Amino acid sequence: MKLRGVPILLVVVLVVSMLVLAIPTDAQTDRPVAVWPTEGWATSTPEAQGMDSAALEDVYDHVRDSGASIRSLLVVRHGYLVAEEYFTPILYDVNDTHILFSVTKSVVSCLIGIAIDQGFIDNTSQLLLDFFPDRTIANLSAWKEAITLEDVLRMRSGFQWDEDNYEEYNDFFAMRDTVDWAQYVLDRPMAYEPGSAFYYNSGNSHLLATIINVTTGMTPLAFADQYLFGPLGITTRFWLTDPLGINFGGSNLALKPRDMAKIGLLFINNGTWDDQQIVSADWVNRSSQGPQTPYYQVSYGYQWWIDDDDGWYSGRGYNGQYIYVVPEYDILVVFTSDNEDGPYEYDWLVADGIIGAVTNVYPTTTPTSTPTPSDLPQFSPYILVGAAGFAIVAVAVLLIRRK
Repeated sequence: MKLRGVPILLVVVLVVSMLVLAIPTDAQTDRPVAVWPTEGWATSTPEAQGMDSAALEDVYDHVRDSGASIRSLLVVRHGYLVAEEYFTPILYDVNDTHILFSVTKSVVSCLIGIAIDQGFIDNTSQLLLDFFPDRTIANLSAWKEAITLEDVLRMRSGFQWDEDNYEEYNDFFAMRDTVDWAQYVLDRPMAYEPGSAFYYNSGNSHLLATIINVTTGMTPLAFADQYLFGPLGITTRFWLTDPLGINFGGSNLALKPRDMAKIGLLFINNGTWDDQQIVSADWVNRSSQGPQTPYYQVSYGYQWWIDDDDGWYSGRGYNGQYIYVVPEYDILVVFTSDNEDGPYEYDWLVADGIIGAVTNVYPTTTPTSTPTPSDLPQFSPYILVGAAGFAIVAVAVLLIRRK
């Protein structure tokens, strides 16, 4: 009697095991990039990448109806461009660059990470003033001498700085009225002990750009072309320089929206690009984590803003420039805008609209030109678990009746 039951039990165990293994896991939905967009983005329907096209269209309708001066909105999932629109093509289209404003800071931070990886900079514990031994710096103090590269990256240098309102003359504009922008920042008095307080300061970001220049002997743009833009296939780029020829670390890099998305794709893949480690995974991790700011549920990493509630991080620029990196859903979102009339609901659109369009239901075939893991059948875990439970109960009843 027992021998008769064993084969049946083995079959059931085998079937249940196969069913359980078919349940989608994070590894199945967190897919490797099938086609790296070095030469151009592979496109896909939203459904093929586990998103609802109708829900995404609602997002685009909302933008069109809002009257906001949004120029482009791109959505990438699993490495595929699944939605893209240029809302004022007479002004900007797929071939046009857009000024990133402060998203530039996130790119400069990446360059610092690469400079460390390449051995030009030792580590983030290096003292700021050690990068400038030949300069005479005003308002020296124990606090100023204690500033580290880490403090500058996290906007916690402690310099006295006013950059709250771009409608008024402040340190941002005063710096740009000088010949040596880095010197202006270094000469500022100290307001806080380094590392103790967050205060947004574009001068910090220009110090990072200047550090790239003094440690590598290259302009930030030349360094980026060799170590970042070149490997990613970014060839059309423009970047304002200060009067000394150093690209402005705080703003005014201009890229195409599709190339902005490449920066996001690099970060969502832990610094790798087509089997090449462009920047270390450790740098990506540290960039996307950090201490809280005075703003509600917002932290700050290495020149990236972190949403503590929704779990994404983003490069954010004046007038509505954004690169959103959403690791949990393997989604990237890019906005470019000229939204001078006031803030727009970008975060809400990403959280409720774009992430809200995720279904994680994949068809058995995809319309993409390259086979991807989405070609594999996907099953509802609820149906499978229910079937497994039913099978176990049925076998138990059968064995009891035989006894």
